[in-house]
Amino acid sequence: MASKKPKPPPEKVFTAGIQQDKARFLYYVDRQCNVARMERGTAKAKSEIITVTGLKREKGWDYFVDDDGDVAREPEA
Repeated sequence: MASKKPKPPPEKVFTAGIQQDKARFLYYVDRQCNVARMERGTAKAKSEIITVTGLKREKGWDYFVDDDGDVAREPEA
């Protein structure tokens, strides 16, 4: 049985330091690599851009907002 390689830790690519209200909003990185949020539990909630990062997405990476409120990425599964 082959052993799996351990997954490398996520790499921070932009320091935003966003104060997150995770109970009320969902935070994510949109297609233009900006940090956006939308209200939880609301049908057809509108997105709101919080921070413009100026980053360009690279193929093969998943981008997300980490617990520190910064943009991080990790290799796609």
